[in-house]
Amino acid sequence: MDLRLDHRVAIVTGAGQGIGAAIAQTLAAAGARVAVNDLNPDRAERTAQAILAAGGVALAVDGDVSNKFQCVNIVETARAAWGRLDILVNNAGIAPSSSILKTDEWEWQRVLDVNLKSVFFMSQLCGRVMADENRERGGVIVNVASTAGVLTALPFQAAYCASKAGVVGFARECAREFAAYGVRVNTVLPGAIDTPTAQQTERAIPLARLGQAEEVANAVLFLCSDAGSYITGSALTVDGGLTLT
Repeated sequence: MDLRLDHRVAIVTGAGQGIGAAIAQTLAAAGARVAVNDLNPDRAERTAQAILAAGGVALAVDGDVSNKFQCVNIVETARAAWGRLDILVNNAGIAPSSSILKTDEWEWQRVLDVNLKSVFFMSQLCGRVMADENRERGGVIVNVASTAGVLTALPFQAAYCASKAGVVGFARECAREFAAYGVRVNTVLPGAIDTPTAQQTERAIPLARLGQAEEVANAVLFLCSDAGSYITGSALTVDGGLTLT
């Protein structure tokens, strides 16, 4: 099974901590050159430095992926550094807690902007590059959504659930359209992962533990690699069996 990503260039959004940081480090360990994006410049730099310290290749690119002009800068920074673009991982997301009755319009819109609109912006921009320049080698886009978007509900997370459901639906159509250019598009659905934003306990999980960010990253690596070359339009659940209960 070929999981190597040598010579490929990847952008990972929201990679300053948690699942995003694990994805960036895992792709770099497989040989990819990784543009590490985060809204917080210090977090982006910490992840990039961790990759460099491990012998990988990375650069930090801070920016708000809900802003199209900043998305353009992220994409162009990666291309300027390494001359190509092969992989996009849309991971950036926020999950403020509020009941439906108390959620205001600003909070609702901000969650949709960060979690869903950013996926449209980055997929469109990177898709254009891949379609125009990659020719034979194509490209890969992997979105990090959540089981909360399609399989389970989360208390006081209506905006988050709606945004992640939107990511899954958008990714399926993106996969259909981009297939003509050799670009594969898939989505990973993490369940309860042991990160700073984890909200569920292991009592309800058949495997009897929280997942690790690295386990989500390994699923992303598989989908980005040639081992997943015939997979597009899929949603891969990584939840320890949580959605079986």
